[in-house]
Amino acid sequence: MPKKGSPGYVPKNKFTPEEDDELNEIIEHYGTSDWEIVASHMKKRTARQCRERWVNYLAPELSNQPWTAEEDKLLDELYNDIGSRWHKIAQYFHNRSGNCIRNRFKLRQRREQRLQRKQLKQQTKQETPAPEVVPEVKMINLESFKTDDTIMDLFPLDKTKFEDWFIDV
Repeated sequence: MPKKGSPGYVPKNKFTPEEDDELNEIIEHYGTSDWEIVASHMKKRTARQCRERWVNYLAPELSNQPWTAEEDKLLDELYNDIGSRWHKIAQYFHNRSGNCIRNRFKLRQRREQRLQRKQLKQQTKQETPAPEVVPEVKMINLESFKTDDTIMDLFPLDKTKFEDWFIDV
């Protein structure tokens, strides 16, 4: 493909509705056997662009109907058997181009990935433990105590709670 600015470069612009109408009229008059002739009547379009637009989007036999569950199932089965050979897969579909089939497959793939990311995010959110509560620690200023204080003086405890632990012998 020629690079931008080089001879033979044709920018990739979307077809306008007017160009689609014009292409339909030219094909009605000249047919689809010689795309060079068709392109010669189109402004700023190559034979390849005209052919691909016709084959993938404008041909009257192509369906623009929503995909059915049966078509999606068949697409999955054929993809597992054949791989990403979209035009070969298109042979098993009535009124669907290889480009249309690839677009449908990629769309469903993106939706599935989005759903998996959402489920993983929710699962991670549920598995995240609550923040651990750290008990408050009080600092003791040792300088405020006298040197003759005992350990029991430093940490006063209710001795009645501990008396139950010991048996008088």
